[in-house]
Amino acid sequence: MTRIAIVGGTGELGLGLAARLANANAEIVIGSRDTSRAKEAALRSSTLTGRHVEGDGNLEAAVWCQVAILAIPELPSDETLLSLKPALDGKLVISPIVPMVIRNGLFSPGLDSGSAAERVASLLQTRVAAAFHTVPAARLLEVKKPLDYDVLVTAETKEVYAEVAALVSSIAGLRPLFAGPLRNSRLLETMTPALLNVGKLNGIKHPSIKVV
Repeated sequence: MTRIAIVGGTGELGLGLAARLANANAEIVIGSRDTSRAKEAALRSSTLTGRHVEGDGNLEAAVWCQVAILAIPELPSDETLLSLKPALDGKLVISPIVPMVIRNGLFSPGLDSGSAAERVASLLQTRVAAAFHTVPAARLLEVKKPLDYDVLVTAETKEVYAEVAALVSSIAGLRPLFAGPLRNSRLLETMTPALLNVGKLNGIKHPSIKVV
């Protein structure tokens, strides 16, 4: 079984991914700066699925895993990422990070240039891909309900994309689609605030995408 760390995974996205991936027979550890919060989140995820999920510190989770998903709402500081670099050396790291700000009641991208995924890759110097930006966390948490979403993935090589695609496909109802090299992750990251605004302005709960 693949060992997956959900780093910073105590929020809804981390919990939802942990639950769905645990149901897909992956070994899961939820990481947090606060180990007690990680253990509480792991217990909640285990209760949702009936499958065992561990909780630990972010660094310990990073050391243990084969794949790390950075389920962190905002772009971590350089110091935080560099503290994880030795533990993540040579491993696959997936960034669903979306820096956002609120302007006049609507969401806007939080970066003037580049992307969170590119920043993560430049600091960690390992295999980094971007994915899961448009999958509603609330829907992931509804583990008994089927999903039907597309997941756009950016990666520098088709080989890295294939690794991520296999992980995405292990969650029933998610279809991975290659969206090009990592520089295109800035486009993926802007889709999240766009979808949130569409949902808010049109009364649509948990908007997502399906490519047809």
